[in-house]
Amino acid sequence: MKVNIIGSGISGITAAVLLKEKGHNVEIFESRNHIGGNCHDTNLAGTLVHSYGPHSFHTDDEEVFSFLSRYTDWYPFELRPKGNTELGLISLPYSKTTVRELGRELSQEEILKYIFRGYSEKQWGMPLEKISNSILSRIPKVADKENPTWFEGQKYQCVPLHGYTKMFENMLTGIHVNVNTNNTDWKSTKCDLTVYTGKIDEYFNFCYGSLPYRSLRFEHTMSYEKMNTFLINQNRADIPYTRVYDHSYFTKDHKGPTIITKEYSIDHTENNIPFYPMPFGEGVEIYKKYSELAQKERDVIFLGRLATYKYLDMWMAVKQAMQKVLF
Repeated sequence: MKVNIIGSGISGITAAVLLKEKGHNVEIFESRNHIGGNCHDTNLAGTLVHSYGPHSFHTDDEEVFSFLSRYTDWYPFELRPKGNTELGLISLPYSKTTVRELGRELSQEEILKYIFRGYSEKQWGMPLEKISNSILSRIPKVADKENPTWFEGQKYQCVPLHGYTKMFENMLTGIHVNVNTNNTDWKSTKCDLTVYTGKIDEYFNFCYGSLPYRSLRFEHTMSYEKMNTFLINQNRADIPYTRVYDHSYFTKDHKGPTIITKEYSIDHTENNIPFYPMPFGEGVEIYKKYSELAQKERDVIFLGRLATYKYLDMWMAVKQAMQKVLF
């Protein structure tokens, strides 16, 4: 069977590997000039840089971890961010460590004010009260823990030893990938099955209007001074960017200058990349209409954040591909 896969992010690449192993003829069409989607990384000034924001892999799923481990060794990476708040620099998520740093516990109202509101409103571009609980519930509940990670309790917390791009290159051995493509390229290439990982509203030519997404803008700066911690969330509303991070932490025993990135959350337009679906507010009703159309499509599988309009972590994207393409 000939399979066209649209998009070479982690969802598309996983699907390509699984289908190739089943003996199918797989071809990938990617609109960017590189593989890996938003997980792409590259070398800048001797530093492994996550091109589209930091991606820390975490999971408890043995099947997913075993699958990816066929293509990479891992570097342990526990995410313990700091937060730049009106109360000063504190450890996140809120925990016993935070209480010790502040010298007192915070009330629920104070946690909301000093830790959640400023960051969340910048990230999603709307008042906190309008942000879905499904988004806020992703914040780990570890108030009773000492020095927890952001993914406290998950068995595997790591990054690929030589980067995500190298892992993806290993996965794509023997699979043909076309980069810098457009809709005409894949639509004019005959196949028996299409695996689509792009924006679902674009697939249906925006017939019900555009779905809302958030995008990101990055400011990369070379620095000879390493940050004292990997990542600092900017929880204050008066600071325009959402976080700043030091890419040298992705590499064991990193030496030399590093790359430090400031990340800004912005509205998605036709001129930038969609990063985060907004499955609340008007997005819910619009997506329902597109989902009904998707269910009527024959010989098309919709995968990934953009095509299924869900906030998926990397392990979830891999698991979703496993569940949908292994038929």
